[in-house]
Amino acid sequence: MRPRLALALGWLALLVLAGVWAGQRLQLSGDLRAFMPEPRTPEQRLLIDELGDGPGARLLLLALSGAEAPELARQSQALGEALRRDPRLDLVANGDEGDAALAAIPERLLPYRYLLSPTLDTRALDAAFLRDELDARLQDLGSPAASLVEPLLPADPTLETLVLAEAWEPAAAPQRLHGVWFDRTGREALLLLRSGAAGFDPAAQAGVVGAIRAAFDEVAGDSGSALTMTGPGAFSVEIGSRTAGEAARIGAIGSLGLVLLFWFAYRSGRLLLLGVLPLATAALAGVAAVALLFGSMHGITLAFGFTLIGVAQDYPVHLFSHLREGRSPVAVARAIWPTLLTGVASTCIAYLTFFVAGVDGLRQLAVFTVAGLLAAAASTRFLLPRLLEPDRGDVAATPWLRRLAARVDALPRPRA
Repeated sequence: MRPRLALALGWLALLVLAGVWAGQRLQLSGDLRAFMPEPRTPEQRLLIDELGDGPGARLLLLALSGAEAPELARQSQALGEALRRDPRLDLVANGDEGDAALAAIPERLLPYRYLLSPTLDTRALDAAFLRDELDARLQDLGSPAASLVEPLLPADPTLETLVLAEAWEPAAAPQRLHGVWFDRTGREALLLLRSGAAGFDPAAQAGVVGAIRAAFDEVAGDSGSALTMTGPGAFSVEIGSRTAGEAARIGAIGSLGLVLLFWFAYRSGRLLLLGVLPLATAALAGVAAVALLFGSMHGITLAFGFTLIGVAQDYPVHLFSHLREGRSPVAVARAIWPTLLTGVASTCIAYLTFFVAGVDGLRQLAVFTVAGLLAAAASTRFLLPRLLEPDRGDVAATPWLRRLAARVDALPRPRA
């Protein structure tokens, strides 16, 4: 009894230590670039980088609907003012007059204004040209546009920034109603946001999305209006929440199925507890292996990997189903090991093909699955039999648990 108890406690302690270590080292990722082919050319690397960290990946598009146009315009202006105070957002645009300050042009592009502008493709930046431009600026300063022009003059006397802004103006911009952007039907007020965090950074984007929803709830009040949000950041948050929900649901269904299997097949709560140990070992070994080799794991890899290593629950079932009265569990494990090992090896070989797929997310999935299955098989072969009673093929139990097991065994057993 004592050696088995010591082994069980040592096994559990090892699982706890592995879980703590992996939890501290591993970072979950929602970057969908992990499931894209590895870039091989400079153009492909640029494309992959821009998909995650480029301006387009940081954009969030918002639509307010469900109320009259004047009320939606008021909410758009109030929401824009609230979100502009959030340091996590680099840009908040909704078509109001505040957007005319050219704040939407990225700061890092301004030093290249003369290279980007077509003006100097046909003109020379000589004294005559500069004199004409400065005379024109004197007239601008006396016009209603003086407040817009004046901040640009020290670094941009020829107003190439305005030339670029006009060139980049979209041909089909949203219409303005009540001072803000609306869709073509006039039923939805539109806002455009750009976050400072990468589009597929789920933790940062979750904070941004949460702040947007909180600000909208405060602005909307009981008006009945609704917020619709889209963009890579919103997709990242949605993927994360769906992955967590589906993993929890699948895990609950799988756990219930495992309990029912052991109840009807073995009528033993002890075997159920022991049968979970190899499965837990597989999960923690897979997570630890990914943390050691990659440092991070995609949420899809984690959810799908747990589904794949579910086959590890078959290994203790094979052992328990071959137990017989008067036969040592260690001898049973030794006898079924060649067959069990063949199944484990063939499964691992199949999943190893993911490792050469050229996709980082699939490599993580291969490491997670193979490490988990090997750990589950090894623990079933060398650890689990030593926790079973040599004479009955069952674990030692306290008297009250033995009495409970006897009552359960006395229940009628359906022939099916």
